[in-house]
Amino acid sequence: MHFVARLCRGAVMALFALPLAAQQPPGLDVSYVETPREVVAQMLALAGPTRDDVLYDLGSGDGRIVIEAARRFGTRGVGVDLDPVRVEEATANARRSGVQNRVRFRRQDLFETDLRPASIVTLYLLPRVNLELRPKMFAQLRPGTRVVSHAFAMGDWEPDSVVEVKVKQGLGRAMVYAWTIPAKVEGRWTLTTPEGRRIPLQLRQRFQRFTGPHGVSGRLVGDRIAFTLTERVNGRPVARRFSGRVSGGGMSGRVAGGGAWRAVKTP
Repeated sequence: MHFVARLCRGAVMALFALPLAAQQPPGLDVSYVETPREVVAQMLALAGPTRDDVLYDLGSGDGRIVIEAARRFGTRGVGVDLDPVRVEEATANARRSGVQNRVRFRRQDLFETDLRPASIVTLYLLPRVNLELRPKMFAQLRPGTRVVSHAFAMGDWEPDSVVEVKVKQGLGRAMVYAWTIPAKVEGRWTLTTPEGRRIPLQLRQRFQRFTGPHGVSGRLVGDRIAFTLTERVNGRPVARRFSGRVSGGGMSGRVAGGGAWRAVKTP
């Protein structure tokens, strides 16, 4: 649907030549390129929007992702773009689609946009811009927020899903990447096993993956957590599988084979 266009933070250059869908207005760094309809459909399939979601499209162009989510799923949406022509076009498209009460479009720098209301964020930017946005997303987005990008990944943040989409015209194929903002579990915890044993854990986190003592190795999907912990039982190492949810300074769930566990964060 678009590449982001912005006035600040220096010029961003396209990595390869692409056909332009519209003349670049003066003062904008990157030209507008439409997202193929097949890619829009796949992005929404990975995002899984519902009526309860709020979708922010950063660099929203003609508004097609926001509008399609509202039309098909009743999702509320916000499109952000610096180009006033695109904002006007997207607003008109929303009226024509009958979803003007569910969506709105802003002329705004995406780096100045408050992302906290979003439960889904969609992108068609550039690798450098994705990386510059990444700290903002981790700082502002709630655990469980879905992030979906057309064409470009997020550096060393491993995607949860990668899908190749066949496109009838233009590119021939396109890649779509999806992530889920993970809960924060870095730090000291005290875990209580189903048997009542208390185990201190110092967890280290890198995006959705984390490690710790006792062979702890796990993964987060939003606030859902799963990990393996090795205990010694009768002098022998036994690996147990824990799963559950994180909620602020606590987490709890079930151990494979039966029994409940819980953990609290400690100073």
